Amino acid sequence: MLEGKHGKGKRFAMEKLVDFGRAVGAEEMVPLTFVHYIGCVKDLPRDTPEYQQFEWGQGLQLEPLFEMGAKVTDDPRVTCSTDPFLHQLDRFDEPGTPWNNKYYKLPKIVHEASVRGYEAMKDAGWVPTHSCTPQFNTVSPKRGEYAASCESSCAAYLNTIMGVKTNRENAVTGMYAAYAGVLPKYGMLLEENRRPKVIFDLADEIKQHIVDDPADWAALGGAIAMKVNNRGIPAVTNMPDRLTTSAAKALTACASPGMNDPMLHLIGITPGSDTLEQAFGGAVPANVERIPITLADVRAVYEHLRTAKTDKVDIVHMGCPHLTYEEIRMIARAIEGKKVHPDVMMWAQTDTPSYNMAKHYGEAKIIEDAGGKIYHQTCAGMNMLSKDWGSNFTVATSSFKQIKIFGGLGHSLIFASLPELINAAVTGRYTPSRWAR
Repeated sequence: MLEGKHGKGKRFAMEKLVDFGRAVGAEEMVPLTFVHYIGCVKDLPRDTPEYQQFEWGQGLQLEPLFEMGAKVTDDPRVTCSTDPFLHQLDRFDEPGTPWNNKYYKLPKIVHEASVRGYEAMKDAGWVPTHSCTPQFNTVSPKRGEYAASCESSCAAYLNTIMGVKTNRENAVTGMYAAYAGVLPKYGMLLEENRRPKVIFDLADEIKQHIVDDPADWAALGGAIAMKVNNRGIPAVTNMPDRLTTSAAKALTACASPGMNDPMLHLIGITPGSDTLEQAFGGAVPANVERIPITLADVRAVYEHLRTAKTDKVDIVHMGCPHLTYEEIRMIARAIEGKKVHPDVMMWAQTDTPSYNMAKHYGEAKIIEDAGGKIYHQTCAGMNMLSKDWGSNFTVATSSFKQIKIFGGLGHSLIFASLPELINAAVTGRYTPSRWAR
């Protein structure tokens, strides 16, 4: 590739990766099976305020590769997919959505640039998943394989649940890796950097009280993340016996924002970590710190993430990370026969396959007949990064990640369980029930 035998684009990408590899002291490249990157706007006029606000760098990085006509790696063993972006492209004008509502309207010029970016990435060979959960709908890498995920929740799931090796890859090297199909072996790709440094022991009462509501698992992940505090990768013992896909997604996604490295060793669940000894690669160090996690810690996450000074709710948001189809079914069962309060916007965001299944099997109609919105391709948080929303509203959500990553607008926040969210959507008011004292 460096000699240009595979084209200008791949030589360009490989030169950048070699420079990065030298900078981090990597000794070799590793072949990838999966790359997950971020969408982009394309050809947004540079003399506009929209350029200053919405050109976040991906378009600028991809621009020379687009101009070269470069394609992502043609190695059939590698899949390159994209993260959710600003809006569902075919519903730009629909009111009551995260991109078109009483607080905010995505500018048309950005919509047009997003469509151009989508088409350009698709033409370059990217799989346009626009999903933060591609491990459920695009590719299933095997244990021990290497990936490059720029999506934090996906990276944590790959490392923790699937035994795939990935960093929470940055948005520069992740792009070049897609074109070259390889990445310098550094960070979490090295076995010695994947060992736990601290142990969290879950109390029996957690196993007895935690339910399948994703918010409980998000709160457990948040409780672990809030105690990690730069201690390193945690090993977690005494895990509940039943861990559904949705629970694993919520747990890993909501632990990841609080950790330097996107991985937990869930003893008995994480591949290669059936025991603490396996996780540590030998005897458990005598001086390793052990921290208990109690039901009070899980309850404290619910309370800590309720910053609202009022019980009035303006937005109920579910699907960060994207909802699985089973979670959509849970929402549909809970909202069926009810009506969303006219002053509330209820949003359910999911990936494209789950969205189409919900459309086909009727759950989408139940949610929409109730007055909610279900959509795909989109991360509401991407829009909430906009400066235009203001702060005079309250969002209720079941996502620790949503609050920690996208909660910086100054608006009020409420972390809540599914029954609480449905009640808030219908009444316009938050009434605590889960973990209420």
